[in-house]
Amino acid sequence: MAQPEHERALALGAVFQALGEVRSIAEHGRDDRSRTEPCITGLLGDYQGSVERLYGRPGALDPGLRDVIGHLTQPTAMHLTRYLISVMQLERRLRRDRQRLQDLARGLDRARAQADYFGELTHDSVIHNLADLYSEHISPLRPRILVQGHAVHLQDARNAALIRSLLLAAIRAAGLWQLNGGGRLRLVLGRRRVIESAQAALAET
Repeated sequence: MAQPEHERALALGAVFQALGEVRSIAEHGRDDRSRTEPCITGLLGDYQGSVERLYGRPGALDPGLRDVIGHLTQPTAMHLTRYLISVMQLERRLRRDRQRLQDLARGLDRARAQADYFGELTHDSVIHNLADLYSEHISPLRPRILVQGHAVHLQDARNAALIRSLLLAAIRAAGLWQLNGGGRLRLVLGRRRVIESAQAALAET
C-alpha cells in the first residue's frame, strides 16, 4: 500500500503540473502534451488508492514534482503561488457543497465516456466539455482564478478551454492532496518535509 507521504507528494506534483501548463499556455500559447495528458488522465480516472496509477505511468508527474521542489525552495513565480492558493480554497468549497460535487462527478462521467468514444483524452470535444464543466460548477465559486498572460493566447478558444480543463484537473489533484493528509498548514509549516517527499518520489522514477 502506498505511503501517505508518497501519495501527498505525487498529488501535489499533479497540482503543480496542471498549473505549470496553465502558465505556459497563458504566457506562451502552447502546452506540452506529455505534461498535459497525465493531468487529464488523473481528472477523468477512478482513484483507487494510488496516485501514481491514477495518472497513468511512473514518471508522468516528474515535471510537477520538479516544480514543487523548485517553487517551495525558492518561489519566483507569484502567479503560481496565487493559483495554488486559489485552487486549494476552491477544492475546499467544492468539497463542502455536496450537490455541486455530485453534479460535477456526473459531468466527469459523461466526459470520460466521450473520451472513450473518441479514443483520445485531449480531443477538442472532450476539452471543451471539461471547460464547460469548469464554467458551470467552479466559476460561480469564490475566489475566481484570474489567469494572467497574453491576450492573444487567452482569447484563443482552444487555449481557453484547455486552461479551464487544467484548472479543473488541479482542483481534482488538490482533493487527492487533502485526502492523503495534505493541507495549507502542511505547505507552510512543513515545507521542508514536503520538498524532501517530492525529491524522494522523483528519485523513484
